[in-house]
Amino acid sequence: MLDRYDEGCRKEVEREIDEIRAEALKLVQKTHPEIPCVIDHRTVYSYSEMVWDYPGQWYMYFKLPGGFKRKTELILAIAEETIDYFSKKK
Repeated sequence: MLDRYDEGCRKEVEREIDEIRAEALKLVQKTHPEIPCVIDHRTVYSYSEMVWDYPGQWYMYFKLPGGFKRKTELILAIAEETIDYFSKKK
């Protein structure tokens, strides 16, 4: 299906995801500085929408994963999931 797609659009989606995860990590490290990374099981496809357009190729656009209306909600959810994960790991 994705044999023809615009690589630039995918990189833009990945940049947006990286920014969201970086904000979540900042939030986590305010109270848990020992946590080195965020836990986010969502894939790039959870964060994107594929559109077939001229000149006959797929374009990937950023969208919030299902269940989220704002980025701040998503950032808080990732932060909570991360803290839960590392708390259970102890």
